[in-house]
Amino acid sequence: MFEANRLRTAMAVVLVAVAIVGYLAGHGHSAAAAPKKIRSVLVGTVLVDAPADWQQAAAPSAIPGLAIVRPVVLAPQGDAAETGFVTGQLPAGQAGPLPSQLLAQLPAVPHAEVVNLVESQAYRYAGLSIPGFARQLTVYVIPNLGGVPTVVACYASSRASVDTATCERIVATLTLVGHSQSYDLTPEPGYARQLSRIVGSLDAQRAVLRREMHQLAVLSTVRQLAARLAERFANTATSLALMEPPLVVSRAQASLKSAISQAHEAYVALADAAGARNPSLYNAARAQVDEAEAGVDSALETFATLGYR
Repeated sequence: MFEANRLRTAMAVVLVAVAIVGYLAGHGHSAAAAPKKIRSVLVGTVLVDAPADWQQAAAPSAIPGLAIVRPVVLAPQGDAAETGFVTGQLPAGQAGPLPSQLLAQLPAVPHAEVVNLVESQAYRYAGLSIPGFARQLTVYVIPNLGGVPTVVACYASSRASVDTATCERIVATLTLVGHSQSYDLTPEPGYARQLSRIVGSLDAQRAVLRREMHQLAVLSTVRQLAARLAERFANTATSLALMEPPLVVSRAQASLKSAISQAHEAYVALADAAGARNPSLYNAARAQVDEAEAGVDSALETFATLGYR
């Protein structure tokens, strides 16, 4: 009994000692490592909590391809040369979250991540690499189905990389002003499977028939292949028209259907030109096909920026 009491007393002493050490470790340098003061600030059309030393700057660094309407920027000590939190609106009318001008600057379609903010969701694109812009860049886009989307960009030079984390913490506190979001940005698995099946079937035949077409010089055979491709694109456009998309991808689906319909028309023109054996018409039709195919690729990239791979 005595031994048990002594053991319990010893354990209590050890626990108290651990607690004291933990307290000292957490508070011994509290005066030297006092947290930065945080204040709420209205930045354009968003309300955020930011460190007091992040102040409004005169102008942000220009980000190639990202045309922000009425940009407002916060930066450490108000100097946005190397680091900045920029917000504003994107031009209306885009099929996807990111402007086509920005996508054209990137070496590959960026990975889209849906993140939860205080009262809304946003698409997040991290690690963007733009030629001529020597900054670490992360872009957030908050769609507005009834108006223009809100964009936020965090950028920092390699010398100021610690500010990237601060900027992203500011974004996490963001609240939209005058814009409520009642729709979910998360990709819907059922719709994704249906879209993948339709597009995958088209892409498989598209690759085979185009390869055969390029290997052949007999116009009569080219005519047959172009006609088959025209029919395949027409069937795909019909299948897309029967799909009911989630609200946030309705514009992207309409853009894809339009691009596929234009490809159908281009292959019809190519088949007609091959049948007519008219070199000038044939060359013009080939150029029309190349342009239409590029349009289909661009429309599919838009789905990738919405999280549909």
